[in-house]
Amino acid sequence: MSTTDLSSKHPEYSIQWDNWVQMRDAYQGERQVKSKRTIYLPATSGQIADGMQQSTQPGWLAYEAYLKRARFPNFVREAVQTAIGMMHSQPPKIKLPKELENIRSSKGETMPQLLRRINQEQLLTGRIGLLADIATKTSDPLPYIASYSAERLINWDDGTVNGLVPQVLNFVVLDESEYERSNLSFGWQIKEKYRVLILGTVDENEPQGAYKFGVFEEKSPAFEENKLTAASIRGKTLSKIPFVIINASDLVSDTDEPPLMDLGNLCMTIYRGEADYRQNLFMQGQDTLVIVGGAQDESETIRTGAGSRIEVPMGGDAKYIGVESDGLSEQRESLENDRKIAGSMGAQSLDTVSRERESGTSLNIRIAARTADLNQIALTGAAGLQQILRVCAEWVGANPEEVQVEPNLEFGDHSLTGQNMVEMQTARNLGYPISARSLHQVAVDRGLTKLTFEEEEKRAKEEEKGPFKRSESGDRAPQQDPGNGPSDKKSGDPTKKETK
Repeated sequence: MSTTDLSSKHPEYSIQWDNWVQMRDAYQGERQVKSKRTIYLPATSGQIADGMQQSTQPGWLAYEAYLKRARFPNFVREAVQTAIGMMHSQPPKIKLPKELENIRSSKGETMPQLLRRINQEQLLTGRIGLLADIATKTSDPLPYIASYSAERLINWDDGTVNGLVPQVLNFVVLDESEYERSNLSFGWQIKEKYRVLILGTVDENEPQGAYKFGVFEEKSPAFEENKLTAASIRGKTLSKIPFVIINASDLVSDTDEPPLMDLGNLCMTIYRGEADYRQNLFMQGQDTLVIVGGAQDESETIRTGAGSRIEVPMGGDAKYIGVESDGLSEQRESLENDRKIAGSMGAQSLDTVSRERESGTSLNIRIAARTADLNQIALTGAAGLQQILRVCAEWVGANPEEVQVEPNLEFGDHSLTGQNMVEMQTARNLGYPISARSLHQVAVDRGLTKLTFEEEEKRAKEEEKGPFKRSESGDRAPQQDPGNGPSDKKSGDPTKKETK
């Protein structure tokens, strides 16, 4: 490998690669996991002894049956989807200057949609990169945000200015290899290419100078520094690389294990245990017939079951022998325990629905304990998106401080009920220092109304004059039609006698 090989990987990238692949496979589910065959489900010693090199060998055929009987649990997918649903049960609050109101991702996503995908990558691999880029074929370019998964961020470097801290990202290599359709046919072929982002020059580790970038194919020479281009919007360049690395809990370039790595490992353990358990169950029904004292012709086929007959000479015997079932209960109990642990680590632990007889306080404590990591992930993802959006604002000449990204941090079931409303209003009537506007804001936050406080007041006054006038007791009730209501004393029911 040459020193200018664009496919070179950062040492930390190589360390985390296997973890990222395993988490991707676990998220995609059983079909993907089984496609990796012996990587996640090793062959038994008997299968290896019977031959695993060719598809016609007994060992290969036995492994195929062993693989098909196995079942892979989907705890990783359930955990990620449940967590994302909780984190985005309420929309994030994203404020942008007017110059960036129409900004989108490279896939056409709005910023809330992009934040959702950022959080998913944080949960799954614990890492994602965001690049602010511009379309070259436009007269008035607006930045867009391109996202790169952990596997595509293959190389990077941090440098210091004159040995001082903090470190500044001054070198990034992104793998942009993809399938491209040939212009002359309907076929597709992989095209290997890499995007290089640099501050200053390649040979210096001093992150100073203008930001430059280039896209290169893996050919000889793969990289030429004089082909780097200084990105600019209306003549304005950047003195920083517009790239942000978002991990599960920080925005530094160092890698870390995926936050659900333990759950992914446990799923693989359950998968292998399921394979062994189901293999033993299968073997329970595959007893072997043994004939003692029989002289069987090699060309003779012995049949068993209804309608069959086996002739045994005098003094001989015939019996079935099979695998003992003594260990099945222990295997089943072990799998059940592993599933309970996986459930407590995954989606079941994130369930916010109150269990029967579980008090509100107990429920909130349980949710808070289970969602501490989600809090950090949500805050980190929002901080990373805010940082790259502020770079975009600076690039187009807007005020970066106008960019604000606040994630939703209410992960529990906070729907507003009639009882809640009565309790809050009662507390206010008894002197608790909270305004009507604050109570209205609670209703807005909980999705009860989308109207402003003034609009709600106006409608309430209109209703006072309409058919839903408030009664003396404070309840709203339809006004009764005088013509259809009960008669007064003088015009009472003539069938009833007046009592004195």
